[in-house]
Amino acid sequence: MPGHHGFVRSSELQLRPREWHELEFDRRDDGTVSVAALAGTSPEALAGVLYDLSVGVVLRGATPGTEVQLRAAEFESDGRGGFRMHRERPALGLVHAVGHGRFTYHWKGALAVGHWVGVQVAQFGEADAHLVSAEADVFTWRH
Repeated sequence: MPGHHGFVRSSELQLRPREWHELEFDRRDDGTVSVAALAGTSPEALAGVLYDLSVGVVLRGATPGTEVQLRAAEFESDGRGGFRMHRERPALGLVHAVGHGRFTYHWKGALAVGHWVGVQVAQFGEADAHLVSAEADVFTWRH
């Protein structure tokens, strides 16, 4: 039986142009707050984990015609108590015409022991845009 968690972000995130931004969620469905790791940190991940994630974001204030990209990013320990990027998963790039939009991204993968996966977003307009909300659902299985 897979594990499941839902994540919600309702606080605004300023997105500078041409930069990848880590998408941290305000809360997880079990009450955990300030969550960037969507899979790979739970006790069942001690043997590695398979994951299936879906995320949706809402952007406002983007330059019309701006490309927006979403991607999964896998992280590992940096050996000093922090984390570093292990692997960037393929990004999905979408273009919108009106300065705002709703975008979705899906990815499935396998994480080694000690690794975790999060989501990153970038926009390539001429000015800052604003991510106004986001939701994610993640299913996990022991590897």
